Amino acid sequence: MKTKPNFMIIGGDCRFSYMQKILQDKGYESQRIYPGEYRADDFDKADIFILPVPVSRDNVNINAPLAGESFYFGDLIRLLPEGCAVAGGLWNELWREKMEKKNIRVFDYYKNEELAKKNAIPTAEGVIGILINTLPVTIHSLRCAVTGYGKCGSELCRRLLALGADVTAVARSDKNLQDAERDGMKTCRLADFREIAGEFDTVVNTVPSRIIDASVIPKLKKDCILIEIASAPFGIDFDCASRYGITAVKAGSLPGRISPQTAGEIICDTVLSYYGSDTDDH
Repeated sequence: MKTKPNFMIIGGDCRFSYMQKILQDKGYESQRIYPGEYRADDFDKADIFILPVPVSRDNVNINAPLAGESFYFGDLIRLLPEGCAVAGGLWNELWREKMEKKNIRVFDYYKNEELAKKNAIPTAEGVIGILINTLPVTIHSLRCAVTGYGKCGSELCRRLLALGADVTAVARSDKNLQDAERDGMKTCRLADFREIAGEFDTVVNTVPSRIIDASVIPKLKKDCILIEIASAPFGIDFDCASRYGITAVKAGSLPGRISPQTAGEIICDTVLSYYGSDTDDH
């Protein structure tokens, strides 16, 4: 009697290579496929399909940066067995609807609170690595502003503070500002940030809406480093930064870039937790 489901991993970056090994080490059957390297009957052998984060970057093909060719979404949904389970991150809602019409159970693991909390750690470490490799000075005494005090923003602020940086948390809500102050940060309300923007050596944005724009960028020091870790549509106006000669670094997907094994474990644990009833031994 079958006690564990079989997994198929489709596309993705290095995180998903590690995930396949993690699943196998936990006793699950798993395979990873790439465009052009599968047979249609391979899909009949799997119960749970794991897609990357984001599931797609162009809303046409599955995100498969390590593959030599594209994997069209229309081909995928044709191959998926009716009634199967599919996990992916940052879903295109139209794709989700098409899958649900085929009675496919869809899980967006990127919306999981525990995953977001765990992902904040490698994200913060990645930002600190960028600063170390980019700036000619130490983190100690560096004047840093972090816009947003959610999971990533708060984790980054605490780590920068522990390294001796002068940290200001910039946020909209009273609660976030109170949390930041309680954690030992200087604070600034987002609406007032333009007034003090010129004080900082670096500004790290975690807010996925345009807040570092033409009202802020001209006030920055010429050698200030902007770092963007939010998802699209992003918080930094990169064109404006370029016009003013300000260095702006787009640093998305840091967990997968700097800590792919850890990031793969985080996604794997989240998927297994979600399908707990399916993955328990009986």
